[in-house]
Amino acid sequence: MKRLFIWLRAMRAPFFLASIVPVLVGASLAARVNIYHWSALVYGLIIVMSSHAGANMLNDYYDALGSDAINCNLTPFSGGSRLIQYGIVSRKSYLHGSIVAFGIALIFAMILSGVYHNFYILGLTFLGIMIGICYSGCFVMGMGRGWGEIMVGVAFGPLAVMGSFLLQTNYISWESFLAGLPVGFLIMGVLILNEFPDIHADRESGKRNWVVSLGIQKGALVYLATVVMAYLTLLACVLTRMLPVHVLYSYLTIPLACWIMLRLWRYRDRVPEIIPALAGNIGLHLVTGLLMCYGLLR
Repeated sequence: MKRLFIWLRAMRAPFFLASIVPVLVGASLAARVNIYHWSALVYGLIIVMSSHAGANMLNDYYDALGSDAINCNLTPFSGGSRLIQYGIVSRKSYLHGSIVAFGIALIFAMILSGVYHNFYILGLTFLGIMIGICYSGCFVMGMGRGWGEIMVGVAFGPLAVMGSFLLQTNYISWESFLAGLPVGFLIMGVLILNEFPDIHADRESGKRNWVVSLGIQKGALVYLATVVMAYLTLLACVLTRMLPVHVLYSYLTIPLACWIMLRLWRYRDRVPEIIPALAGNIGLHLVTGLLMCYGLLR
């Protein structure tokens, strides 16, 4: 049991909410056309969460020789799992764990592609895995070269929602892509806000993510713009009748978003004071996504 908890920590299991929300949104969208299968929901969760776990462990594997090794501003939401730094799990084990997690996602996708006679399932899964690998491990270091934020938004937004919808219906729709945009912007917001406590370690290790490149003040404005885009794309989907008006229940989280933005602006360079905003930001992504699901099911 202790070993299980260690590996859950290595995979950063609490962050699996980023995987669960888009899968639920895709399944809820499918339910609007009276198609819903519990088994397809489970398959979607396995594929997306396994890919997510692989990406998280690979990220710690590479960061162990970079920013995590020099990061002194640790929070429960940033700075990695720290198991390598504490000598609990070896760096090599992280690599092996990442390969196993990616392998599980790929095997499920291959089997389901054959069962469904639809190789879009394998294609979307492979694309998601490649994003997870390239984010940390490709030669341009996506997480430190300015495009990592966008690719994470794509992977945990349109890509995951489309994949979940595909598993339910066996076809891809334009609506599933659009429904993934607000979710993608919100998870981009989570990633951007989590970059604030790590800014000094990221800068010293050579990363050039958005907060490092733009600085703390402009980085806060980028976070603001990203969250605003989540609500605007949701509204655009309603105005164009691609999504039902009930998804605007998600606007009930705007006060929380405003509180996070105000706290970030006030404490953007003070790590202890920004931690409640990091927690609230994860709640913003979760509750907004769940309200989207509720609106789609109305």
